[in-house]
Amino acid sequence: MKTILVVNGEKYWKDILPAYNVVQKSIQNTSWILKSGKLYVGDKDGIIQPDAILWRVGAIKPTEIQTNALDLITLAGVPCVNAPETLKIGFDRLSMLATIKKLGLSVIDFDVVTKSTDLKNIKRTFPFVVKVGNYHGGFGKVLVEDEQKWQDIQDLLFVTNDYITIEPFINYVRDIRYIAINDKVWAMSRKGKFWKANIETTDFKEFEPEEALVNDLKMLQNAIGADIIAIDILEEENGDLHIVEYNDIPGLSGFSDELKYELATVLTRALR
Repeated sequence: MKTILVVNGEKYWKDILPAYNVVQKSIQNTSWILKSGKLYVGDKDGIIQPDAILWRVGAIKPTEIQTNALDLITLAGVPCVNAPETLKIGFDRLSMLATIKKLGLSVIDFDVVTKSTDLKNIKRTFPFVVKVGNYHGGFGKVLVEDEQKWQDIQDLLFVTNDYITIEPFINYVRDIRYIAINDKVWAMSRKGKFWKANIETTDFKEFEPEEALVNDLKMLQNAIGADIIAIDILEEENGDLHIVEYNDIPGLSGFSDELKYELATVLTRALR
């Protein structure tokens, strides 16, 4: 029985891949070994030699162990979804945004500073959104509504060494996620209890994807060689759409189980 390593992520993959020995490990607790061209991954539960890897590392701070692991996966030639070279493009928020802009897609307007002391030079109309570093899942992100809160946030950001992104607050009517897996595309809207749609989400609704956005997503998917990719979009009341980011390790919450099986098929096809 071949072994599939799931790095971080959801706990249901054993049920989705019953014909394989599915082992789940957290990147934070692993050690990676390349010996005679073979890849081994260990933690407190033991060492395995994976035949394929499903990379589901989500909303945690990017660290050197992640880049080392991706390089070792490449050196060992172990199939990985997404491929290491694809994951590296989106490993950092700035390289992700640069990729979107290079392709000419309509991404949300943003400013960036590498030192918090430069925030005093950024002038934005309230409200606006401040995002620290490279996290998914709504982490490291805050809504700034007035001058008093902005002063407090600047004081708090003084302690970070991460870069800081500033973007307008979009008073959206729909938060939309488009996901492509292989050659298939799905679309879903979601609502959150508060302003972040992916935090305490209260409503999911799948709908028929629009051709123009499908074409944009497929162009992006082909450009970075992704097996799975999502774009997150905010829709205003007037119908204007704003791409916020792409995600090469997107969560599947709110979508049907079809997506899980499609992603599993992509991985198992690489094992044949």
